[in-house]
Amino acid sequence: MQDIFAVSLDLNPIEIGVIIIAGAGFLIMFALSSAKGGYQDLVTTTLENDKTRREIKNKKIKR
Repeated sequence: MQDIFAVSLDLNPIEIGVIIIAGAGFLIMFALSSAKGGYQDLVTTTLENDKTRREIKNKKIKR
């Protein structure tokens, strides 16, 4: 299968190796962040900020 990509994209073995290492690194970092639940903090913060902005906007409209 690597030969197919190498022919189709005209990649040399070094470029294929870089792609594989970068892809594996991304998957490992994604798995670690998901396992630690870091995305939950992002969602919570985003929802709190949206709520605050809506409250400020509603107060400005009512004045």
